[in-house]
Amino acid sequence: MRGKLFSRRVGRTVAVSMVALLCSFAFLNEFNYLPADADEDIVVQVVAHRGYSGAYPENTLSAFAGAYAHGAKTVEFDVRTTKDGELVIYHDDTLEKLDGSETSIADHTYEELMELDAGEWYSEEFARERIPTLEQVLDLLQSTNMRMFCELKELGTNPEAIYQVYDMFQNRGLLDKVIFLSFNYDYLSVIKEINPDQPIMKLESFGKSTLPTKYPAEYYGINMKTLTPRTVRAIHEAGGKVYSYAPETKGQMLSLQRLGVDGVITDYVEIN
Repeated sequence: MRGKLFSRRVGRTVAVSMVALLCSFAFLNEFNYLPADADEDIVVQVVAHRGYSGAYPENTLSAFAGAYAHGAKTVEFDVRTTKDGELVIYHDDTLEKLDGSETSIADHTYEELMELDAGEWYSEEFARERIPTLEQVLDLLQSTNMRMFCELKELGTNPEAIYQVYDMFQNRGLLDKVIFLSFNYDYLSVIKEINPDQPIMKLESFGKSTLPTKYPAEYYGINMKTLTPRTVRAIHEAGGKVYSYAPETKGQMLSLQRLGVDGVITDYVEIN
């Protein structure tokens, strides 16, 4: 009896693996990346991922200023909250990149974080950069007229921090220049409760065609490695727009453009 049960389980596992493998082949046959130096024009919207993070330390004032200086019209950044409630711009779950520790932004006060160098890990040229606050970033970007993708990264379970983020944009008259995005749909739901007309973007690591039904939104940000024509069609038919992250070459950007995406979120804003 145990032998038969084991055989059935093995059979199911093999069958599931074969289906996954066939799906992977189908995806690769349907969507092949163009050569890195493909000779076409990029006409989709290009969003500077964490600023111009291909040439500057990500999510720093230098990266945002650099994105603007190199022609980016839209910039993306990540918001987290500190132990004492300050809203700061930082992507990673831990501070390992800056100080080698496994602690997080939420484990430290803003004053403690100001002792860390946010640029030296990337290059000595950017030593003494600091983790910026959301307020500092908005002060910088407001003068550039750039559009913003504000990712709500980790703001805890209390919606108060989300209200604070929203209020910062509202008080500066920047709500028409921002799209709020997150992997956490609960955060985006709070934004919609505050203002049903405020556009949101649901981020996804895997681009299923059921996204528009499961997570209603105006925009969707999907890992380029999992994006399929079926998903792009489903989102467009639902009235949404598709952005894909994070292509590194012109060929990848053009392949996504051919796939029908509305924009790409990339570290390399100068690729053309």
